Amino acid sequence: MDEVIKSLIDKYGQSLTIKNYAESTVKDKARRLCLFFDWLEAEQGTAAPTSIDKITKEDIYRYQVYQYERINSRGKLSTVGEQNLALQAVKSFFSFLKEFDYLVADPARDIAYAKEPKRLPRGILTKPEARKVLHAPDLSCAVGYRDRTIMEVLYSSGIRKSEATNLRLQDVDYHDGFLRIDQGKGKKDRVVPMGKIACRYLENYIKSVRPEFIKDPYNDHLFLSLRGNKLSKNIIWEIVKKYGKKAKVKKTISPHTFRHTSATQMLRNRADIRSVQEFLGHSSLDSTQIYTRVSITDLKEVHSRCHPREKDRE
Repeated sequence: MDEVIKSLIDKYGQSLTIKNYAESTVKDKARRLCLFFDWLEAEQGTAAPTSIDKITKEDIYRYQVYQYERINSRGKLSTVGEQNLALQAVKSFFSFLKEFDYLVADPARDIAYAKEPKRLPRGILTKPEARKVLHAPDLSCAVGYRDRTIMEVLYSSGIRKSEATNLRLQDVDYHDGFLRIDQGKGKKDRVVPMGKIACRYLENYIKSVRPEFIKDPYNDHLFLSLRGNKLSKNIIWEIVKKYGKKAKVKKTISPHTFRHTSATQMLRNRADIRSVQEFLGHSSLDSTQIYTRVSITDLKEVHSRCHPREKDRE
């Protein structure tokens, strides 16, 4: 890759950092830009642009077509979301170059994103299924009690797995039933409620179980590994998957399953959508509204009460 382009990618990354984007986001965008320029070089060979201002709208459109036809690491066509993430990194980069006068015109400006299908969350657990998964750990051992506590917290609070791994002791108020989420997705802080069962497990875990995992007394992360370290997101994913299998629930279960299930069941129990939006930490109501399409209880009740055919007696 051209050294000038590398330098511009670095400056772009610096601008994102100044705007308080998460480090992981900055790295991901840089990685995606490197993939774009690697593709451009391989695609055009010796005819590859020698400078950034030689890249055209047609180049970027062909990259969009490439992403549409690309087979991903799972051996399948890339999803629309994956395609748009690849394009978004390129569009954002060229917008930055135009804004700061590295380019006279932005060749990516008029390239439209692909329309993403509005899919329903999959694997929503019923109440009996959720109970079976929660009851799967062996509470007679420290690891089992820790794992049960993790799943109770995920289910009760609806937090993301990354937010669970980042919890610290000072973020927990099991007396009043709250968790503080520090620098969640989008670097937003929020406070979320917890139910009495999750609070009871947390209190017992902190007082009686967590001490068995402590190796470094200065490590204040809430959930610890057998080596006394902060749990990784992958470990929490493996924990949930293991107990879903043990409970013989025939659905694909992940930590996010508890988040989906929590939101859906709250809506079924008449929670208003704005409260669920705040509960989940969604910046946009659009992200929350997907759960209203899963929760059909209200619609079914209205149908039974109001549809004329439901009034007929035969």
